[in-house]
Amino acid sequence: MPEPLVAVITPTYNGARYLADTMESVQQQTWPNIIHVVLDNNSRDETPEIVKRYSKKRVPVMYFRNDTPLAQRDNWNKAFSLAPLEAEYVRLLCDDDTIYRHSIEKMVQLAGTDPTIGVVGSRDDGHLKDFRWPESRQIFDGREALAKALLGEGVIMPVQMMWRKAVADQRQPLFDDYIEGGAFDMDTVFDLLTRSKFGFIHETLGFTRAHSNSVSNLVYGEKSHSNTRDHFDLFLKYGPVALGSDYDKQLTRFRRIYVRQILMWWREDRQGVQLGSHFRALERAGRPFGISLIADAIADWVLRKIHIRNYSDSFTAPNRLRDPLPR
Repeated sequence: MPEPLVAVITPTYNGARYLADTMESVQQQTWPNIIHVVLDNNSRDETPEIVKRYSKKRVPVMYFRNDTPLAQRDNWNKAFSLAPLEAEYVRLLCDDDTIYRHSIEKMVQLAGTDPTIGVVGSRDDGHLKDFRWPESRQIFDGREALAKALLGEGVIMPVQMMWRKAVADQRQPLFDDYIEGGAFDMDTVFDLLTRSKFGFIHETLGFTRAHSNSVSNLVYGEKSHSNTRDHFDLFLKYGPVALGSDYDKQLTRFRRIYVRQILMWWREDRQGVQLGSHFRALERAGRPFGISLIADAIADWVLRKIHIRNYSDSFTAPNRLRDPLPR
């Protein structure tokens, strides 16, 4: 019986600078049954020539090119639609990232221990070192993993994950437009966690590159602070499912920290910071940004500062949303 087929999916746009490293890392995989799907979003650099160099290597390459550029989300949806029907797993690999030799092998091995595992992640060798998942466990109920991710108690990195294709195929489109910013891939993973279990390998299996010319940085820049807003929107969408009766309390705590963060951004850069989308996010949560919300957020900080409100019960925010006011 053949080993399960894994389709590595690489959407690319003018990614020639790092694309060869990305493709070489796929060729070096120890897992024997892989196909590399590359969708070129009408690049104007050396992308076609780089892909051609890998056309006769050990791991087969399926190369496709768009006649005209698509929006990033649309390009990713198209790229995943090109995965072979017989693939059992799909694995996103951005055109500036790499995976280590045993990455796919170890992910498939963990997924193979439980057919209800739909999402498999690992540590990576990028800027983040602590992923916070309990070292004693590798498999989590999907909603438990979702709750930990929402509360900052476990880190989800969609660009270094493998998905069971049968689970991913249940979501159409795979990447939708609920999220205003660049975290549409996180939205997808969170949705998959409502349908399946989560497996996490406590090893470094890939490298995620952070650089100023990445699509994420070019489209969703620091001035918009879109990561914080996206996480808040994801909390609104998945919090009721993941947190149950604790949702309202956790939402209140998250919102207070969020408001204080907005005030800090405004204080640091009154001219350049873009706050409109954050105000819209708070409106979606039922509490528009205004005097009452600001007063509540600051009062909460004072009560915690003087230990009238217990810190141990507070919302544990992810790295990008630590309480910004000084302790």
